[in-house]
Amino acid sequence: MMTIANSVLVVLSLLLGGRLLMHYRNKPRPHSLWYGVGLILIACAALPELVYELTGQVPAVLWWLYWSSASSCVAFLSVGSAYLISQKFGKGALVAAAVTTAWVVAATLLTGGMGPAVLSSEAFRSAPTGAIKLPFLLQNICGAMLILVTAIMSFVRTRAPFALLIAGGVFMFASGGASAGLLEFSQIFAFTQTAGILLLYAGVSLSLRPRQRPQHQPVSG
Repeated sequence: MMTIANSVLVVLSLLLGGRLLMHYRNKPRPHSLWYGVGLILIACAALPELVYELTGQVPAVLWWLYWSSASSCVAFLSVGSAYLISQKFGKGALVAAAVTTAWVVAATLLTGGMGPAVLSSEAFRSAPTGAIKLPFLLQNICGAMLILVTAIMSFVRTRAPFALLIAGGVFMFASGGASAGLLEFSQIFAFTQTAGILLLYAGVSLSLRPRQRPQHQPVSG
């Protein structure tokens, strides 16, 4: 089941991320770009899980990819939400996401470099130091809260259901990542992430549909 869940997660994340990046190419809006980047990072985080389920071991470089992308995917999704509030807020969120991502990348390299040639068992799912766990926690909690608040504001303003679907999807990502990485409950990761991508796919697909403007009734004289 976890193999299927991870396969679905990789495929749907790549499809939706690519769709958003294409949408950004046609209509260059920052939130589309950073939502797309966040979804590509989700696929990068799920790939080591899939490799482990298929082979029972993971190249050490995928351990680095796993922690670098799993910690930053929610952060960059939150950058997309921040840009929906304002350009200034979006730029600030982007700086925060970039700094904490650089922190995780540096911490993983300093902790074990690229490590041994192959990691057996589930060692790749373990964050060995607080230098990795702390930014992971900051990105997941702060990013999820930002997206949740933005989604509620958007729903109150527009009554659009896609805002709640997007918020629910990100909440699943954040809670699943925390459970897997911090509580060492790794089996829940694939299922929460798959549920999250399904909610996100539905929400983003609805948000990209052209809005129907209300038709004005002709005034009879």
